[in-house]
Amino acid sequence: MKSNGYKVLWTSYARVALARMKEFKVDSMNVFRRTIVILSEEPKEKAYGVSDFPGFEFNGYYWTLIGNVVNTGMSHYIFWGIDPNEE
Repeated sequence: MKSNGYKVLWTSYARVALARMKEFKVDSMNVFRRTIVILSEEPKEKAYGVSDFPGFEFNGYYWTLIGNVVNTGMSHYIFWGIDPNEE
């Protein structure tokens, strides 16, 4: 029987970036646990899509929103087209 399970790894850069989000009330341990649950099995089916945005360094990766991790103006513009300068 073929397994569709994946190992979810966080780089040290990603862990540091997540730790810096505490000021935005992001529970890093909750994000770690949820990524394992969400992405360890069938991540292609659970992802919102494949990143394909002009100049985005992670194009080609599957992505999903976990908790309140995407919280910068640039991220909102890249993923949802929301211009942070417009009201």
